[in-house]
Amino acid sequence: MARYLPILLLLANTTAYAGDDDTPTRIPPPWSSELELGYQSLGGNSDSESLNSRVAFTYVKNQYRQTAEAKYLLAEKDGEEDKRKGQIELQSDMKINERTYVLGNATYIDDRYGPYFTDFTLSTGLGYQLLRLETFQMEVEAGPGYRHQEPNIDEIDDDDIIVPETVDELILRGNMKFTWKPSKTVELNARFTGIAGNSNSTLESEINLTSSITEHIAIKLSNTQKLNSWVPDGLKKRDSTMTINLLFKI
Repeated sequence: MARYLPILLLLANTTAYAGDDDTPTRIPPPWSSELELGYQSLGGNSDSESLNSRVAFTYVKNQYRQTAEAKYLLAEKDGEEDKRKGQIELQSDMKINERTYVLGNATYIDDRYGPYFTDFTLSTGLGYQLLRLETFQMEVEAGPGYRHQEPNIDEIDDDDIIVPETVDELILRGNMKFTWKPSKTVELNARFTGIAGNSNSTLESEINLTSSITEHIAIKLSNTQKLNSWVPDGLKKRDSTMTINLLFKI
């Protein structure tokens, strides 16, 4: 049955968008929202379950753009909790000319099994729209900021990345993101975020592939990779997460 899934999705896309050419042009509202839900259960020699969700809001009016995003991941292995991570990101942009904007960004991460139980960054800077094509858009951002991190010393184990000191430092933050729409039903977007500080530097990439089933429902595949500049001896510097979600657009 699984091998016929791509064919069924293609047929659903074709049916859902067959009459798009006859639909009158509508002015989009200033706000939009997205809801994602994903669940996975595996059984056999070892049992595991994972649940992840995401909520995002965007408001664009005149020269202002406001975005808010919340993520949550919970995983259990053999009946015991293995991962629990929550993240909230807020950003406000104000255009100062046709392509350049001033930004303010705040990100808070609560990671029960990561190197830092609390990870908070506050940054500002400038953003620039490199490309604004109909099917392809690209933006870059850079600026200074501040970072506060509290170590998760309760989870010290042989395979945990532990930095036992509390971090309060100035940072430099850079961000690049692009969106490519090769067709009406398929969208590829990527985001690369780098944070440099005295204690540690990180580079995180997030690549998403979305395939629409209807106008408001899609399947979304996401892959996140995070690279740390320093980890204790014997541990890997890279951490990755792969999710498959149902995406609801409002």
